[in-house]
Amino acid sequence: MTTSTAARSVTVTPLSARSELLLVVRAAMVIAVGVWMYVAATASGAGGGAAGTSARNLLPYQKLVADRPFAEQRMFRELQEGLVEAEASRSTNGSWPDAAALADNGIPPFATDPTRRSSYTWSTTKSGTIVNYLGLPANPNEPAWLLLIQEPEPGVPPDQNFEDEEHNRLASGAMLHVSTWLHANGAAIGQRIVRLPQAEGWTQIYAVGPAARQAPPARP
Repeated sequence: MTTSTAARSVTVTPLSARSELLLVVRAAMVIAVGVWMYVAATASGAGGGAAGTSARNLLPYQKLVADRPFAEQRMFRELQEGLVEAEASRSTNGSWPDAAALADNGIPPFATDPTRRSSYTWSTTKSGTIVNYLGLPANPNEPAWLLLIQEPEPGVPPDQNFEDEEHNRLASGAMLHVSTWLHANGAAIGQRIVRLPQAEGWTQIYAVGPAARQAPPARP
């Protein structure tokens, strides 16, 4: 029996410069987040040691994610992933994506996930150099979540020049100050810009903690 197969041609086009940059930025940020989460898990598993040192250096409004309930640990991890995608978009497009755009692209935790017990309404608020990604729970007994991003003030140098858990560098070279926050009383949070979360009852959540942040060794 003779069979014939119709041939078809496929045109392969190279990625645009913007697409290539997006992939590079996203990969670099994913690696950075992965390192922080690995260090956090290692410190938690070590018991005492690094984890204990970090805890002693925390301020009253700061907590380690390893000490939080599982649902909060999951949300924290997803927010770090969402932050990576938002920063990649900011690097390539020059503006911060709205939470709705991140949700449309399936980016957690902004996208709907049927495996998550609690549902959240996410919004994006921008004021000057401050950007808020705010998640308000459908259940008022669940915590609210906040990604707070601060871009450098024009003409003002950043508070430090190396990257760590609270400092992320965009592809443009701009150093961001980023932090993740939780508010236990989600029902008390309204839709508005948050500038000083610690003054409004928010708790800052760390993967590693302030004690683990060290400047890189000087180059010879």
